Amino acid sequence: MKYLPEFKKQFDTALFSYLDLKAKTLKEIDPHGGEMVECIKEFISNGGKRFRPALFYFSFNSFNKKKSIDILKFSFIFELFHTFALIHDDIIDNAHLRRGNPTVHVKYGMEMGVLAGDFVLTLADELFMDIVFSFKLKAQEKKRITDLFNKYKQELLIGQYLDSKHLSSPQKIMLLKTAQYSFVCPVLFGLLLAGASQEKLVQWEEWMTGLGMVFQLKDDYEGVMGDDKKTGKSVASDTEEGKNTLIVELFKEKADRKELEKFQTFFGKHILTAVNFDWYKRVIQKKGIDSDIRLLIQNKCKDLNETLSENLGTQTALHKLSLEILERIQVI
Repeated sequence: MKYLPEFKKQFDTALFSYLDLKAKTLKEIDPHGGEMVECIKEFISNGGKRFRPALFYFSFNSFNKKKSIDILKFSFIFELFHTFALIHDDIIDNAHLRRGNPTVHVKYGMEMGVLAGDFVLTLADELFMDIVFSFKLKAQEKKRITDLFNKYKQELLIGQYLDSKHLSSPQKIMLLKTAQYSFVCPVLFGLLLAGASQEKLVQWEEWMTGLGMVFQLKDDYEGVMGDDKKTGKSVASDTEEGKNTLIVELFKEKADRKELEKFQTFFGKHILTAVNFDWYKRVIQKKGIDSDIRLLIQNKCKDLNETLSENLGTQTALHKLSLEILERIQVI
């Protein structure tokens, strides 16, 4: 059984029903009130794997032993927050494509981009408050889950700032922008609500951090060496924006003086020509940087696979979903 495709069908049906109800409520405020919701629905329907809400959903269901509650609604939080992050990330990067379609601010204008992103974040916050009341959490549990949710949001924003201003290492940005918010937090959220042991929390946090880091490593690799049609966005954009990734660090280490001088004429300058981008990729291949990163990804995936089987069990849905995500990353 493949968990992600089946989960996505169930999840999308429920999420779009929820958004339709929201649109109806907003139209009661003003006839135009539902337009932001329609924009958000269109954005979400354009693609995405839904692994963030799936990680939350299956982490809860894998360890929940006594709580009788439909957790699917609360998994919306992680897709809605991700939607907010992508819409605003596209504005910051002045990106024109996302999932093979025009970005929200390009298609509907900057006002809609900013407001739709803000609005979808308020929906995630609203659902979080529903969790606090639905689970009837004790004061200590409420504080722990609230602190995690706030940390989840703030770490992503810090990571986005560091990335946009080129203020930190690729590893720190990968940790904050991807590993924590996309992998660690959804799983910890589910485990905490399910009442999992502290030992399980620590084990899964460490493993999910590794998974998130290698996921972003592959994404950064495909951000230069990939294909627009497969990634759904311009593979030249990271170079145009001057994103400090591992592939850039290795290029700077291995390039000679003339190559570095040429690289600096277009990296982060938003004036990247097809000729210069092709030259950049050829040098990456000539220096063996692409094969180094592919090997690094494969080795990290192998280590994660071994750790998953040895330390985290093999029977839970969370384990099987994690293995499914890991297998996707290995295809490069």
